[in-house]
Amino acid sequence: MRNGLSLKWVISGSFLCLIAVVLVIYSKLLPEFTVRGLFYTASAMMEEEAQYFLRHYKQDPTTPTPHNYFYTSVIGKEALPQDVRELLTTSPSLSFGAVNIFGDLYSDDDDEPFQIILEQPLGDGKILYMYDIDHDKEAGGEVETPLSDAYFDQVIESVKFISLAVFVPALIIIALLVWWLVRPLGRLVQWSGTLKDPEALTGTRPGFSFKEFNMLADALAKSVEQVQAASEREGRLLRYTSHELRTPLAVLKATIELLALQSGGALPPSLQRIERSVMNMQLIAETLLWMSRERPEPLPEEDVDLSELVGDLIEKHRYLIGNRDIELSIDIHDGPCRLPPTACRIVIGNFLRNALQYAEEGTVEIRFKYPRLMIANHIRETGPQQESDDFGYGLGLQLMRELCAKLGWQIEVIREQQRFTVILDFTSGRGGESAS
Repeated sequence: MRNGLSLKWVISGSFLCLIAVVLVIYSKLLPEFTVRGLFYTASAMMEEEAQYFLRHYKQDPTTPTPHNYFYTSVIGKEALPQDVRELLTTSPSLSFGAVNIFGDLYSDDDDEPFQIILEQPLGDGKILYMYDIDHDKEAGGEVETPLSDAYFDQVIESVKFISLAVFVPALIIIALLVWWLVRPLGRLVQWSGTLKDPEALTGTRPGFSFKEFNMLADALAKSVEQVQAASEREGRLLRYTSHELRTPLAVLKATIELLALQSGGALPPSLQRIERSVMNMQLIAETLLWMSRERPEPLPEEDVDLSELVGDLIEKHRYLIGNRDIELSIDIHDGPCRLPPTACRIVIGNFLRNALQYAEEGTVEIRFKYPRLMIANHIRETGPQQESDDFGYGLGLQLMRELCAKLGWQIEVIREQQRFTVILDFTSGRGGESAS
């Protein structure tokens, strides 16, 4: 089972969300512009009627003011009804064209209707006030218009049908388009999962309908092929190096043992250094050989006494201290731990060797309480640009990181101003389980 969202559903959901947003915006804007359209009609009718009245008023001031079912008009503010005069003392809710609109335009309360008022100067200092009439308060209420209402309902139904007729086919087309685009992409993803098999690279690559997908498949296959080739070269190099080193190391080890027998068991200091180097190289060669395996076999675990192991490693590497004034501070928890002894000797020996070789005069601390081993040493003060490889933790640390990663151990390196600390955590240390 793959985790995460499917691209098909992401694209489909995005399109659907886009359509939903468009429909929401459309549904919000449609009433707004419908109301504005009605206001435009009212404004145009009242303005045209006012201009027509003004034309005749200039010829005959006794011309009757306009009056019909929808609106009426008077000359002078004093002739207005009391409620209309009070509205003129307030600010209009909306000024639209030639009219001012007072009241809540979008209120559902019929007791708070809005009022449309037009003011037309007549040129003689008088003003024509034209306002709409509210017939709901009259006896019998507003006149019904069943034929017009039926026509309007029919138009609304037609608009709904047209909207569905556009929306449903568009949704089907988008779904088909998404399926048409995502289907080859899904095949590409499925095919890319088979590239770990070398036969999939040499076999015939399936077509993916689109030129861009085919180009992406070619680039992906080429990249995987290059990575596999590099991995094979690296594995061969490790295997060849390890195998080729084991023979001269075995010869050197046998020669040193023979010289030790001839000298009565005690080797001169120069041969002792050679013996220690041969032992270290042999451990590194075995480590590289084990790490080069694609699925390394679990390392055998035994009850390891870390106190005894560290003490033995200190004696073997004490020569690295030389004439420096270095004090060893050792605090190791007694008791056996279930660990692979060879791997412990390689990793701990590497860290201890670097600590003793690159430590400044002072104290080298070695602390262990299962599952954490800490080795810390003082270093010389360096500039910020100096690499930590100067202290022996370059290639050796990288090699130990890879080894511990296969064993499931954790390494933490803390570099402070004049102190270098390495912490080895055996918490998940089950070599066989982690390596597999």
